[in-house]
Amino acid sequence: MKRSLKGCGHALRTVLLTLVFVPALCSAQSTLNARSFTDVDDTADATAGNSAVSTAGSLVSILQRLQCASGLNPSGNSATVSLTAKMGSYKIFNPSTNVFDTVNMRSYNGCPSGPTISIKPGATLKLNFTNNLPLNPDDGTCPSQPDHVTPHCFNNTNIHTHGLHVSPSGNADNVLITVPPSGGKSTSASTHQYVYTIPSNHPSGTFWYHSHLHGSTAIDVASGMAGVLIVRGSRPARAGVANGSADIDTILRRKLLGLPLTEHVMLFQQIEYACFSDATSTVPLLDPTTGEWICPSGKVGEIRGYNYQLGFVTDTRTGAPAGAVNSSWVISGRYTQINGVVQPIFPSAAGFVAAGDIRRLRMVHGGNRDTINVKIVRANLSALGLADSQSLSTAQVNTATNAAASALANDKTKTSQTVTLDSLCSGETVKQLEFAEDGITMQTMVEKDVNSMNPGYRSDVLVAFPSPGLYCILDEAASASATINFRQGASKVKDRRLLSFARVGPGVNIPNTTVGSHSKYWQYVRDQLVAANPTLAQPAKTDLQSLSLRAFAPTVPVDGPIKQTVNQQFQITFPTGPNLPLNFMIEGSSYDPSVIRVTGTLGTVDQWNVGASTFATHVFHIHTNPFKIIDIKNAANNSIFDGSGNCTPEELATGDSEYCNLQGVIRDTLFIKAGYTLQMRTAYEDFTGEFVMHCHILDHEDRGMMENVAVVSPTTAWLQRLTSPVTAMKASTSRWLARLRGEDETKLALAASLCSAKDYSRGQ
Repeated sequence: MKRSLKGCGHALRTVLLTLVFVPALCSAQSTLNARSFTDVDDTADATAGNSAVSTAGSLVSILQRLQCASGLNPSGNSATVSLTAKMGSYKIFNPSTNVFDTVNMRSYNGCPSGPTISIKPGATLKLNFTNNLPLNPDDGTCPSQPDHVTPHCFNNTNIHTHGLHVSPSGNADNVLITVPPSGGKSTSASTHQYVYTIPSNHPSGTFWYHSHLHGSTAIDVASGMAGVLIVRGSRPARAGVANGSADIDTILRRKLLGLPLTEHVMLFQQIEYACFSDATSTVPLLDPTTGEWICPSGKVGEIRGYNYQLGFVTDTRTGAPAGAVNSSWVISGRYTQINGVVQPIFPSAAGFVAAGDIRRLRMVHGGNRDTINVKIVRANLSALGLADSQSLSTAQVNTATNAAASALANDKTKTSQTVTLDSLCSGETVKQLEFAEDGITMQTMVEKDVNSMNPGYRSDVLVAFPSPGLYCILDEAASASATINFRQGASKVKDRRLLSFARVGPGVNIPNTTVGSHSKYWQYVRDQLVAANPTLAQPAKTDLQSLSLRAFAPTVPVDGPIKQTVNQQFQITFPTGPNLPLNFMIEGSSYDPSVIRVTGTLGTVDQWNVGASTFATHVFHIHTNPFKIIDIKNAANNSIFDGSGNCTPEELATGDSEYCNLQGVIRDTLFIKAGYTLQMRTAYEDFTGEFVMHCHILDHEDRGMMENVAVVSPTTAWLQRLTSPVTAMKASTSRWLARLRGEDETKLALAASLCSAKDYSRGQ
């Protein structure tokens, strides 16, 4: 069970850090115990005296978490957190070799992932950010005038608070600023203080933060520069209020004593490290038989660039079709990690989750290179030659854990791992009861066998294991079209992988009772929550009987008149010349930071139609304001929803049901299958300023699949309408003059048009 020390986290950190030389603690030892799941605990809660540091685990693990945490200085209804970008040396378990590879990665605070930061609605978070990464090398990767379609300046960075509804301007969630590196020395030029004022009505939920400077976003995030950001709410349901006025945190409690449910942050990351033959090489070392990346003893894993490590490359692996291309992540053979650990033992290598104990999992896809399909399955212990029952002892679960780990340790190829997983992880599927997507509480809980997550996604679920035993937390197999690694002509089908083993000890076995079409898991969770909230106000109390969450689901005013319709097509096109890179565009244009492509008006609602061409899949994300999903249309331009909001037989026939509960759901990020179109509506509320929308396959963004969006005040919008004829006249004059002078009319027209768009939008 997770335990916290209230009000003394900073003092404990100060005392313990004086006892041990801490920087070496990020290294892991080559034992099963070194693969213990690590809770990334809260390091900042913006109320004085309300910080939390976990005491679970060994003294060494506590010290490691403290060293990886940020500095905390709470005062009143605000908190100041310190975060440093720096190179971090640590070890990552490699299941293909059953050893730990040493890596040297861009990081926050020198550790595999950033600390979890908690904040309350109405609070102010001050984040002191220092960039102590090395200076950008003088090798042509950081030109003074980058072209914005080529990744560049890999050690320049900044921070984005993904999903927070806060100002995009000034020192808030402004991704258009640059924090340069200091070369390991703190200077005023390499520091920046972010100030985030959280609206008092901000919904509670799971969000995250990560590097977001155009040109270096993917390489930073793929190195581990990401962390979880939680908004914790305390607003209870009110009598007579049905919709969106309360925080889900207030009802997720235990039947006895009313204590909050134990929760676990699960930050999924894909660290695409490689080892190289020498200090100047950018081509990863390969296994001559499998074609996968290897790190021989004495080598240190790194991410050196995009061409071979972040994108699609020629697939030279055994069995690959001649000339085939594939995702570098697929070719690498690397594994998704959770909170900095590959295939961790949950809740630890020595601990257990009690059967029937409901856990809240805050799952965050903080990776860049793969779709994750989370599935929880009871292990079939007979496949290991062990006796299985519904009343295993802790000693028997220990034996099962060691036997399962040993069986996988003997599998040196992905094929043999898949065979073992298919045999071992073949028991009962544990339902996940999802109640929030992208941090926003949904109208009702949804039962899921498989929880599909793409880069930028968050999913909050309740999980209760039905009986003692060993369980597999899997990244389930999927068809090519349902993954971000799909591209026409690429030979990609997603294989089953192990994410984690879960150890479940004796407790309360879940009864095999069901209600209508709902599973025993739905029934059990419903009964426990109802019993834990006997004084819940109406109508929320009655709603809870059906796991309806209307009182806790924020409402977005998108049902009024539509101000404008915005069409946005994500496109990858081939260049006209030989040996040129692909073009990553939105609506036929690559990113230009000097151009605002879409302007919205504060207080209005726009409808956006966001599509992916048939060549590839993409992940749409927009900053500042979330959106409500109105419809999703397939490649034949047919809605995938029937009249009841469920998937049509046509969509179900594809074998992919990930969209089937999404009509009317509020999100900030959505995977768009090739040829599909998202129809969504967004309300521009509270904040003016300039921000971005982009593909959250982050190397696509760095290569130009992004555009600037501005929200302006009604007064500014009116002035822009007045000046639009003047702008058109200037553009026409520029084109006429260009023809006379034989100059580049495109550049001149662009320069002429910028005066109205920029003069009235920036800073308004």
